[in-house]
Amino acid sequence: MLVYALIAGIAFGALLSRVGASSPGMIAKALRLQDFTIIKFMFTAIATMTLGAYLLDSVGQAHLSIKPLYTLGIALGGLLFGIGFAVAGYCPGTCIVGAGEGRRDAMAAVAGGVVGALCYTLAYPVVAPALIAPFDQGPVTLASVLHLPPLATAAALAAVLAAAILVMDRIDRRRRQPVVQPIEATR
Repeated sequence: MLVYALIAGIAFGALLSRVGASSPGMIAKALRLQDFTIIKFMFTAIATMTLGAYLLDSVGQAHLSIKPLYTLGIALGGLLFGIGFAVAGYCPGTCIVGAGEGRRDAMAAVAGGVVGALCYTLAYPVVAPALIAPFDQGPVTLASVLHLPPLATAAALAAVLAAAILVMDRIDRRRRQPVVQPIEATR
């Protein structure tokens, strides 16, 4: 099973590189909603993997381990992620791809992530009782909140993401159309 994960990871990294997701310039365009290429790719990956994982789980070929929800941890982690994303110009996946392409700024981002993970690991025994345990809400999924079957929820999420991709495609096509100026009539 680990071999399949390795192959999937390599393929995902190659595709990230192919769509330009290892370029801070492309990431900036995506964040400014000027180019939807990376967003469409990520939505496709999320829809495919969510649906695939729940399909495999429904036939007993996967074991989904849902981690507990820590609202404060998610908020703090999101804040740190956003700061790191803004400073580095990379998210964790794209900095690995950029480092693999030989980008020095991406290598620095990877090193920063490793240092951050080490600091968290060292601080965890002190931080966990005060900031994590009191906010443990147990395993929560969208399906459990909506009281729907997990596979149906995954299919609905995939459909919503597919619709969003179609809308972004339409916007991209309109942006690429040349602007035609009317010709003034000559007298």
